[in-house]
Amino acid sequence: ARLESTAGKQNAAPTPASNPMVLAKPQPFDGTRGAAAKVFVSQIGLHAVTYPKSFPTDTSKVVFAISFMKDYTVTWSQPYLDKVFNGEPVVFNDFLNSFRSSFFDHNRQHCADVALRNLCQTGTVLAYTQYFNQHACTKIQLSVVMSNIEFDSLWSMQALALKVGQTIEGIRQDCCGDL
Repeated sequence: ARLESTAGKQNAAPTPASNPMVLAKPQPFDGTRGAAAKVFVSQIGLHAVTYPKSFPTDTSKVVFAISFMKDYTVTWSQPYLDKVFNGEPVVFNDFLNSFRSSFFDHNRQHCADVALRNLCQTGTVLAYTQYFNQHACTKIQLSVVMSNIEFDSLWSMQALALKVGQTIEGIRQDCCGDL
C-alpha cells in the first residue's frame, strides 16, 4: 500500500509553469546608437512584461537592463548602480528616458525629411513606394502609407496624400510618369 501511494505521487502531472513562454536573453548592448538601442529597449521591455513576477520593482528592471550592458554603457549606467547599491529608489521610466536621450538616434526625423525631399522615382511604383514607406514613418501619416491601398500611379498616391494634408515633393513630372 505504501509503494502504491508513492507511485501515485510520482505519476502526478507536474504543476504547469506560470508562464510557458520563453524569451531569448537580450543581446548585450555596447552603446551603438539608433536601431540597436531601440532593439535593446524593446528586448528589456518584453522581458519585464512577459515575466512580471521576475521584475516586480523598478529596481529589478533597471538591474536586469544593466546586466546586459557592456563597454561604454557600463560606465554610463554606473550612477544607477550606485543608487541600487545605496538602497535609493530607482524609477524605471526615468532610466529609460535617460537611455533614450543618450542612445536613440535624434537625427532620425531630419534624415527622413532629407530622404523624402530627395526621393524621385527611377524604377517601378513598387520600388518607389517601398523606399517612400521606409522613410515616411516619421513624416507621413502611417494610416495612408500602410493602408494596403494599391496605387496605379504615383499621381494617385500623391492625390490620396494630399487629401489628408500631406505632400510628396519627390513626385515631379520631369522624372515620373504614370506606370
